[in-house]
Amino acid sequence: MTARRISAEALDLLKRWEGCVLHAYDDADPARPPRFIQPGDAVRGTLTIGYGHTRTARPGQRITRAEADRLLLEDLAPVEAAIARAITVPLTDGQHGALVSFAFNLGHSTAPGKPLANIAAVLNRGDHDGALRRMGLYVKQRQNGRLVTVPGLVNRRAAEAGLWARGEFVASRHVAPATPPTEGAEAAKLGGYAAAAATAAPALQALAGVPVWIGVALVVAVAAVAVTVLLRRERAA
Repeated sequence: MTARRISAEALDLLKRWEGCVLHAYDDADPARPPRFIQPGDAVRGTLTIGYGHTRTARPGQRITRAEADRLLLEDLAPVEAAIARAITVPLTDGQHGALVSFAFNLGHSTAPGKPLANIAAVLNRGDHDGALRRMGLYVKQRQNGRLVTVPGLVNRRAAEAGLWARGEFVASRHVAPATPPTEGAEAAKLGGYAAAAATAAPALQALAGVPVWIGVALVVAVAAVAVTVLLRRERAA
């Protein structure tokens, strides 16, 4: 059976986060847009094309936007299949899309200790808010032998949290549809998303150089307002 595919809305957001380059490039190239890699050119990182596609990229290659879209869907298929195998609880379209983005970014291995496996373990206990908070911890990369907070990862985890908050209540291929939240549950959900935002606040504070309590207050306030607006739109729809 075919695994659940990412929703059109989530796919559009993922495309924006990934960015699209229609020629072969070195993913270690800091230039924007990155330099076109032709046969014989040195590559320090990984040869890439389209939306982060590497498997069939080759020097001198150019593709169309339609080809980039096709390659992205091919690259997402094993990610979606891994999520379908690993997650046994209901997911909204937003939650599923956020997980696809997360696993596409960090790897879709479900081996113990891997990011997706860690999130699945929390989700499968029914702790959706805990899973979101844990996703927010993955904002560091190893550089010169030490882990450092990466602004791009902070931004992406925050964007995934926003997608997670959106509410299309649909069934996966394994489980019944998720139940829309009641009025009482919405306040609790706001608290959960605010807590997730607070998780990222120390990283934002470190980047911006402001006192941590100010970072927490600002991030939680913005998250609460954003989720409130989304929930009101859902009720009005």
